[in-house]
Amino acid sequence: MSSNIVTSVRFALAYTVHAIRYTESALIFLRELQAYPFPPNPIKEQFYQDAIDSLTETYLAIKSLPFDTYFPTDPVFQNIPIAPEIQDNDLLITLSDNRISLALNKTNDSINVINQAILLSSKNDKLNGQLIFIKLELEAAKDALVSGVNESDYMVS
Repeated sequence: MSSNIVTSVRFALAYTVHAIRYTESALIFLRELQAYPFPPNPIKEQFYQDAIDSLTETYLAIKSLPFDTYFPTDPVFQNIPIAPEIQDNDLLITLSDNRISLALNKTNDSINVINQAILLSSKNDKLNGQLIFIKLELEAAKDALVSGVNESDYMVS
């Protein structure tokens, strides 16, 4: 197994973990929006949940690859975002959108390094197929994140 493939996959795993955490915290901020005058848009919440699901599938697929994906210095991420106890919905929306921008950046980084790994693994059909599946899941997550950002923040009738 090429050390370049392993390195690319390890970076993809780290970026995917970052993207999961950022998306989870964006979802938490979105759910903190006050119900008055309008409740938060459930479609936007669903897109973010879909992104988390796709990123989690990616994480599990990377962890099931036939080589060690563990870094001895893997960072530990806090799952709960640090947010002020506020009533200001504009600030919560800004924080949520900021987290989604970070999640999109990390997802794009992960797609780029998986593309490199796919190119390097072209002679190993089984590994190449697994990496292509991982890339498709990352692209599904990216699409859900973009769709979520483009949805309105509140449910408007």
